[in-house]
Amino acid sequence: MRRFFLWISVMLTFPATASSPFADVSSRQCPVPENIAPAIGKINRILARSRKQKNLPGTPLASDCVFLRRAWLTAAGRIPAVAEAQEFLSSTDPAKRAKLIDALLESPDHADLIAMRFADMLRIKSEFPVNLWPNAVQAFHRKLRSDIFHNRPYSDIAREMLTASGSNFRVPYANFFRGSGNRTPAGLAEITALTFMGLRVENLPPEKRREFETFFSRIRYKRSSEWKEEFVFTDPEPAKLKAWLPGCGSFLLRPQEKDPRQVLADALISDNNPYFARAFVNRAWSWFFGKGLIDPADDISPERSVWDRFLDRFGLSSPSPREVQPELLEFLTNEFRRSHYNMRHLFRLIMHCGAFQAASVAPQEDQAQLEKYFLAYPVHRLEAEVLSDSLGILTGNYGRYTSVIPEPFTFLPHGTRAIQIADGSISSAMLDLFGRPSRDSGKISERNNRMTAPQRLYLLNSSIIYSRLSSLGWKIARNCKWDFRRKGITQIYLTVLSRYPTPGEKERIMNYLRTLPRKQRGQVWPDLVWVLVNSKEFLYYH
Repeated sequence: MRRFFLWISVMLTFPATASSPFADVSSRQCPVPENIAPAIGKINRILARSRKQKNLPGTPLASDCVFLRRAWLTAAGRIPAVAEAQEFLSSTDPAKRAKLIDALLESPDHADLIAMRFADMLRIKSEFPVNLWPNAVQAFHRKLRSDIFHNRPYSDIAREMLTASGSNFRVPYANFFRGSGNRTPAGLAEITALTFMGLRVENLPPEKRREFETFFSRIRYKRSSEWKEEFVFTDPEPAKLKAWLPGCGSFLLRPQEKDPRQVLADALISDNNPYFARAFVNRAWSWFFGKGLIDPADDISPERSVWDRFLDRFGLSSPSPREVQPELLEFLTNEFRRSHYNMRHLFRLIMHCGAFQAASVAPQEDQAQLEKYFLAYPVHRLEAEVLSDSLGILTGNYGRYTSVIPEPFTFLPHGTRAIQIADGSISSAMLDLFGRPSRDSGKISERNNRMTAPQRLYLLNSSIIYSRLSSLGWKIARNCKWDFRRKGITQIYLTVLSRYPTPGEKERIMNYLRTLPRKQRGQVWPDLVWVLVNSKEFLYYH
């Protein structure tokens, strides 16, 4: 009960008011590297026109402490350590944001995070219904992470996945066409359209859907004598097949002359295809903002679903367009093509643009509209893995991850971060509680980022969480030599929230401390850590 009174007294409400530390910033734009300055200027002009057209108020630039935390969470999948936060906040270099962005995008942490997001999309999972099996999962994930770390073009990754043949253990990307519970041409067409074009095949006309499935009608699988090894290949038997690709038209396939998958890959990644680059840009935007410029972020089809068409008949469907910033999406798609599908270049543009640099604070009556059009940063909850790893940064305990089914038994090393888990079949009670996706379908909707009552109760009442946070509180107390007022409050805020406390927060905490009996005042160290971890400021992107 004592901890709850402290929680109330600190009054960690969110979003913050205009007078809070989150809004105490200059309205000027931070310096942008010269090589991307023209593109950033164009993006910001698009956003400015949108604001003017919709008659919405301006949003200030996010403060350094807000930007620091946001950048680390969205680009590296964790909060910064104390030393990292202090270095950035104390720097007077006007280009420090640009330098931080470059450092994060080139870091191993970034490769781990984006590999996790790709693994969700590609259904990297050893068990039912995908059944890639552990050896193939490790090979697939290791190759994917390596390509991301070395900034391999997205088009090259996609081409290799679509055309790879051979052993699932020795040719990692051959597992793309194994990563489906339905390996019929219809099932393979579904995962390909979803992954690389953001389309739902069920929305295609039946005749066109069957012609699209023709691209996958010659894919075959063959087992070897090695445990769980399987070869993927194309049947070269002579034939003439008519195929169709959304956005690219019809094709005449001759498997004996050219693998149909190569024809598919050539057409898919061509600049003439309206879906390939656009789908990835929209999905990447959702990784940084919690939602795409078209939402759901993996369904960009202009065709409306059967359910939507049914609602249309009764006037029940939403009349608002799904593209909230169509000009911005078009510009980023063209820029992604011009960069030869350079993912890191796209991420830099996103992190430097006004939408990402904006504060999340806005007048209450305009908050929803500003967030909808990305004129204020949308507040959304941390993903399960990111939350788990952020707690690991604080406590030094990242949890233990094991899977004893199927054989061989899998025991991940101590210190493995949640975003580093290759296998979707390996999880924990906390990750499941906070909505980690099952990776059965590859759809974004598998991940649940809504805050629920069971999640709140877990964070508030878990003896394990409080024990670990208490250890952190006592450690900070010893390092500060038990000087709570002058050192302790500041160190705890810097550790948990990556910022310094405001004078008002210090005053409220000290007023609460004076109300406690003298024998209980020492408990304020672990209690304050617990309170800040349970605040919306810690649990949400903002």
